[in-house]
Amino acid sequence: MDALKRPWIWVALLVALLVRIPAITTLPIDWDEPIYMESAQALVDAFRTGSWSLIFEPIVNPEHPGLVKLLYGIGFCLFGGEPDLVERLIVVRGVSLVAGLLLVLLAARFHPVAGLALAAHTLHAKYSCEGYLDAVPATCMAWSMLLAWKHRERSRWTTILLCGCLWGAAIAGKWIHGVPGLLLLFIWKDWRTSVRLGLVAMLSLWLLDPTMWVHPIERTVEMIQHHRNYALTVPQSSLWTPWVILAGGGPAVWHPEIFQWSIDGVWLALGLLGLGMQIRTPRGRFLAAWFLLPMMVLMTWETRWPQHLMVVLTPLCLGVAASLKPLLNHASRSFEPSDSHPPTSG
Repeated sequence: MDALKRPWIWVALLVALLVRIPAITTLPIDWDEPIYMESAQALVDAFRTGSWSLIFEPIVNPEHPGLVKLLYGIGFCLFGGEPDLVERLIVVRGVSLVAGLLLVLLAARFHPVAGLALAAHTLHAKYSCEGYLDAVPATCMAWSMLLAWKHRERSRWTTILLCGCLWGAAIAGKWIHGVPGLLLLFIWKDWRTSVRLGLVAMLSLWLLDPTMWVHPIERTVEMIQHHRNYALTVPQSSLWTPWVILAGGGPAVWHPEIFQWSIDGVWLALGLLGLGMQIRTPRGRFLAAWFLLPMMVLMTWETRWPQHLMVVLTPLCLGVAASLKPLLNHASRSFEPSDSHPPTSG
């Protein structure tokens, strides 16, 4: 089976590149990209000048954790620490692209159809081509979820460490992407494994987010307060806004010259169908909870921005694979070689 999967993994990667390469080079600078680039540059300057207070108490974009911005800053150092706008875009969009492609490969490794669906999903394509904060933590969280589910029967320290570190990295990138990790506390047979996993995740979060190093509790309260104050300034939206965005193929509407078509609505329908079809199985319930838990959070979240939906795309695309599995199995049986031979002329 692995040998059959392998070619399709590369097909998924090729599709992802075909969709993303034109996008990453032609998408206009989006709303938050300048903010994150400025925040990353501020981290670089603070490290270079020893202004530690500006690291532990950031002034630019204080409402978000620091891991992804730190990665952007490390990339800036490759250009001497003071890159121009083009060089900054190369770094921030390059980091997002690599993370997005890794997630496509991860989904394709789990099931080729899931990888193909994610590769062609325009919402994932847009936010894995722009310098936002979502591509990296979305990949970390998906990796942690799939790895933990695969090894849930065994409480090995290596699995706990890797899953916990990836979960912590997702939170350190952007809080919303750590929400699915709460499910990991309930899939192990031994409660002590859940405790260890949670402790590793918290330690990983603290280590990977430099803004949390000195006063983590005060910093957490500060981020919550900043978010509440910011939420008062944004336009009101409906509880159903996340569903409308998932179904509407937004990138094809916002950037028709780049994304000339979108079947995101088809992926949503097939994904929900697949999640429902396998709801009676433990794996199906896990995937459904992985999709529904963050979706419910997003519905009640004051700032229902499209990029936040990156958190639900992996389980949704795994649901697409489940919905098409009967059709693929039927096609596989129909095209199997048989012992019969064509009649010979005599």
